[in-house]
Amino acid sequence: MRTRNRNSLIFADELQRRSSRAGWGILSNAAHPGATRTNLQVSGPNFGTGRADHNLVMWLAMRIPGMWQDPPEGASPTLYAATSPAAAGGEYYGPDGWWELKGATAMAKKSARALDEATATRLWRVSEELTRVAYGAGQGMTDPHVPVANGDGADSSPLI
Repeated sequence: MRTRNRNSLIFADELQRRSSRAGWGILSNAAHPGATRTNLQVSGPNFGTGRADHNLVMWLAMRIPGMWQDPPEGASPTLYAATSPAAAGGEYYGPDGWWELKGATAMAKKSARALDEATATRLWRVSEELTRVAYGAGQGMTDPHVPVANGDGADSSPLI
């Protein structure tokens, strides 16, 4: 699991924990599309690697028969997580096939690193600092449009 995907999962889990603890009424889960044949794998600037050969490697890999699924199947886990009454908070959804690359929507495996609550707390705190949006831990959610003091007297109004 790449770092940005893992961080999204960690953040979603932490949001669910905080919502449950504070009674916010938010259901937060996460999903991944598996190996879905789209232009996202090859359209980024060297797929973030800085290596010019990466696009060629992905282009070739996408031609391996049976390894990739089409966009409607890839969208299924995300649509399930967002709209299904059966989707549960704190869960992670993805394809049920080999290495979760393709298949029907099912519960996906979370890595041990994604389950570390200390990391989740740190990621949440850093996100609040960077966005200057603070949500109370343990009490009700603060209005994101009302400035919240961040401890140094500076305005931590949201950027939205």
